Amino acid sequence: MNAPRPPSGFGGEGLPVLLLSLLLWACPRDAETPEVAPPPPASPWVRVKPAGAAAVLEGPARVLAGPGASAVVTPPLRGTVVKVRVRPGDVVAAGAPVVDVVMPEVLDAAGRFEGARARLEAWSARAEQLEKLRAEGLARALDVSEARASVAEAKADLQAARAVLLAAGLKEGDVPGLLAGSGAVPLRAPVAGVVVEVLATLGASRDPSADPLVRLASTGAIRVEAHFPRAPPDGDWSLVTPLGRFPLSLVARAPTADERDGTFAAWFEPHDGGVVAAGTLGRVSLTGEREAGVVRVPAKAVHRVDGVPTVTVRRGGESTALPVQVLQCPGAECLVRGALVLDDEVAAEGPR
Repeated sequence: MNAPRPPSGFGGEGLPVLLLSLLLWACPRDAETPEVAPPPPASPWVRVKPAGAAAVLEGPARVLAGPGASAVVTPPLRGTVVKVRVRPGDVVAAGAPVVDVVMPEVLDAAGRFEGARARLEAWSARAEQLEKLRAEGLARALDVSEARASVAEAKADLQAARAVLLAAGLKEGDVPGLLAGSGAVPLRAPVAGVVVEVLATLGASRDPSADPLVRLASTGAIRVEAHFPRAPPDGDWSLVTPLGRFPLSLVARAPTADERDGTFAAWFEPHDGGVVAAGTLGRVSLTGEREAGVVRVPAKAVHRVDGVPTVTVRRGGESTALPVQVLQCPGAECLVRGALVLDDEVAAEGPR
């Protein structure tokens, strides 16, 4: 005889099912997760962009001083300092006296110059007189020859003394005052500028080979030297420094690359003269908007065909490979030069 079965849902196999149903009913239901649409596929073709203000070519630069930007004052001959006229920070004009020195060789030359000039005048007059007497038969030919020899000797002494005076920066007209005065010679500033150092000391005896007596600095014309990874073309260049951007004119470029680092040197001058101090460091830049034929394309659009950088261009429904020169790839885009125009479309990720 079979035993009776327990009611369904209260015992046996039905009880676990009931408990599981109650637990599931008591648990809070999660909010339904909305479906996210997939991103649209990237366009296989993109339009060429203008280069804009991105740098096409740039290189480190240094501002060079002009030929008259610095100068020194030294005695041309050994001398003794008797007067110092300037001190650091003074602004002087070109030709202004800065230090007075007494140079024994100059004084000796001034004395010999005056003596030779006097002898030349006397012997020239004597030779002229003897030549007249000789023509009348009243003077010997030997006397005339001796007078002419004395004239030549006086001229030679005069020229030798004049050479020493010129080396000291003196003229013939300065000799009488030099001999009549203290004998001091003023050394003058060769350029207009600012006195930056004074090494002259009263009573010190200095040779020309010793340190200069005075140093000067001037704001003469400057020139900018820069180095580039390729030969720089003509264009509107500018110098970029912490003080700002200054337009430049290309003056000259090296015909070959530097064998030390493979860079190409070029020299520039600012449009409005010395606007930046000598020694300033910066970068010389040529932007894309300043150079013809330069555009922007995606970096992934540039691929190589037989080692040549190339982009795939679509024109009139047909695509073709076009070689380009890659100038810069600062990020996701590259600056290239080639036969591209702004209406062209290029394959966004290489050939298709």
